[in-house]
Formats: sequence, C-alpha cells, structure tokens
Amino acid sequence: MKTLTAVPSGYAIREVDVHDADEQLLDKVVALAHLLDNEAIPEDPPAPEAGIKARLRNRSKFGERIDHLAFRGDELVGRVAVWQNKSGSNEHIRDVMIQVHPDHRRRGLGSALFAAGIDPLPEDGTAKLLSGWTSTRVPAGIAFAERVGAKKGLHMRVSQVDLSAIDRALMRQWASVDPAGYRLEFIDGDVPAALMPAAINALSAINRMPREGLEMEDWTFTEETMRDWERQRKTRGQESWLMLAIDEATGAGIAFTGIAFDRRVPSVIDQGGTAVDQAHQGRDLGKWRKGRMVEKIIAEIPEARFIRTDNAGTNAPMLAINDRMGFREAWWGDVWQIPLEDAKKYAAR
Repeated sequence: MKTLTAVPSGYAIREVDVHDADEQLLDKVVALAHLLDNEAIPEDPPAPEAGIKARLRNRSKFGERIDHLAFRGDELVGRVAVWQNKSGSNEHIRDVMIQVHPDHRRRGLGSALFAAGIDPLPEDGTAKLLSGWTSTRVPAGIAFAERVGAKKGLHMRVSQVDLSAIDRALMRQWASVDPAGYRLEFIDGDVPAALMPAAINALSAINRMPREGLEMEDWTFTEETMRDWERQRKTRGQESWLMLAIDEATGAGIAFTGIAFDRRVPSVIDQGGTAVDQAHQGRDLGKWRKGRMVEKIIAEIPEARFIRTDNAGTNAPMLAINDRMGFREAWWGDVWQIPLEDAKKYAAR
C-alpha cells in the first residue's frame, strides 16, 4: 500500500490492490457500492454480493484496474478506480470512476481521490484522455465533472420497457417478419467456434453508433477478447443471450442484439448492443431480432419486469424503434472526457 497525504483532514487515501484484498475489506467495498447504487437506482434490488466481489477480484490481460480507497478511521468512505483497456483499441483512454459516500461529500474528498487516481498515470503520451460517466439521478457527479473541467462527449438516454405492459401482439408481428435471404442464430452463453467469425463481424457494426463529441477510435473484436469477456461474465454469475442475423448468401454476421442478466436478480434485463451493417438496413432486421428476443425473455425469464437500455440522444433510428416497442425515458447519462494534461493541472491546484 502507498499512503497519499494530500487529502482532507481526518481522512486517508491508500492505493490498494483490491483484486487480492481480504474479505473484510471487500465487504466494505461492496457495502459502498450498494449504497451508491441505491442512490442512483433505488427501484432496483441490490446486485448480488458474490457478483460484485468476483468483478473486483477479476484480472484480465486485456485490461488493468488501479484502485485507491479513502478511509476515515476504519470506515471506507470513497474509492477511485482507473481502468486501461488493453485489447488494442482506445488504449490511450483511461476510464475513471469516483465514489464518495454521500455523508462525506463537499469536503474535497472527491478531488483528492481524483488526484490520487491519476497520479500514477504516465505522461509519455501513452495515456492521453480520461473518460467517466455520470447520471442525472446523481447531480453531485455532474457538478464534479464540470468542476474538474471535463467536457460532455456523449449524451445517453437510459430507457426501459415494462414487460407487463408491452404490446405482445406487436412483438409477435415483429418476430414473424423473416426477411428473405437471412436467418437468425440464437446463442445462449459462449459463442460456438463455428459462429465466432459471424459474431465478430456483426459486433463490429456497433462502431456505426453515434459518438457525438467523444474522441474515440473504432473498437476491434477478436476471438481472444470475446472469450475473455465470456470468462468474466461467468465468473460474475451472469448469463448472456446473443441473437445474430446471418446473410444466407455469404454466411456473414450482419446484425446482432444482445442481453445480459443475473437469475439471482432477474427483474431487470440489460439490453446491450444492437446494430446492423449499413448495407443491410431497411429490411426490418431490427424488428425481427428485437421481437424474437422479447418473446424469448417473456417465455423463459418470467420474473423479468423491465428491459433497460441506453442510446445516444442523437441515435434517432434506434430511439424510434425502441419507442415503438414501449421503451420510455428513465433518466439520462453523460460520458465526459478531459485530456490527462488538463486533469493533472486541476489536481495540482
């Protein structure tokens, strides 16, 4: 552990390898996570403790996380985690998450954690940009991002649909579209080796999504990174379903939609990425995949209450199809960015 001294009186910030932390400390990290999750989304049940601990302990050769924890005595009151993606895409960006217990805000603790988190980052050009996420449900996060000088890069609408009220007749209609020349492949869990090239090609369509003001490169997907994501997901106790649309003429994967969920808390289904290759748009592939997926969720996860997703506010086509399904705005989120050089200037004040 390395103790940092530039912190508010009565507090201590330490760099801690949370991956190998003892159970007592992990219990405190989980408790803080539950507290802040409840602040942001009080209607959701708590995330399973075992899943959070598995995520905290996980290591991957495709990413690195450095944690600093803030204490008042033995009480954990804050955390900053800084991630670097090491999959070959956007390795110049560091994702920063800052958590401060609500009872300990407005004392300079967030700024001290921010400074501690970015202090180890190299200034040789390999780390150029910091990125972080805020929610309109937690105004304190927005105020902090503005205070450090970060700029909004992507404005995201978080939406959800109530499955008890969804138009099932419409979903049946969409599920039966069956566009000529295409077939659907449903994948429960790990992607079979025979479908991996199609899955990678389909997932690459996500790079067509609006980035608005984000300074971000295209993401690349490989079998190695896909297998690592699958391993991490299973470690956390989560399941995933992937629906691929295949071009029968070429065998290429040209569209996908995916969900993730945890059967321990199945009330909310996370609708992840959904995209279609530009050359295959306008053929109702989106309705087809989404209708099939909704029917499967209703049939096989009866405890599910909501499907929740987020989309760029400028992604009019995706918002339109989601609105037609019954998705409604729940809150908004923003992805912020700030050059590392500017962030270090703020931290040195």
